[in-house]
Amino acid sequence: MPWEDHPPCLGRANEGFYYPDPLGFWAEIRRWALELFQLEHPGWGPPDALALSTLLHVGDQPERIHGALDLSAPQMILFLDETSWERSGLEVHRVHHYIEDPHRAGQVYEGFWGHTPDGRVVGKAPQHPTTPNLYRSDDMFAFLRSAPAPHRLPSE
Repeated sequence: MPWEDHPPCLGRANEGFYYPDPLGFWAEIRRWALELFQLEHPGWGPPDALALSTLLHVGDQPERIHGALDLSAPQMILFLDETSWERSGLEVHRVHHYIEDPHRAGQVYEGFWGHTPDGRVVGKAPQHPTTPNLYRSDDMFAFLRSAPAPHRLPSE
């Protein structure tokens, strides 16, 4: 079944609801979420992946990330930009990944994947989803597919 690009909402969208997405942010987020979920659940489709994904905007309140971690206990976290990663304060042993800018020779973007001490997978995207012209989809998908599996620690 094809995935149609509709405004983000729960239930049926009001006919008057208009959400412009000129940069393709939400379309890219859907592609990334599906790619990450299919690492552990290859048969899952977009509705499954999106039902279990959360996008958290931390802004100037970095403490919000810790409340979200306690509340939702995610097994995988992908930061979309350097600022949100730096403000998180999470301890992660990182394995760096690089993708090249297809338009500017020598320009390279750095991301990483790693684990927290409690086994969660944490990554930082090499590029933000609003900049798809600065990376090739295949390069970004290769980065996403390189995410390690979560370490399942025994319950205490």
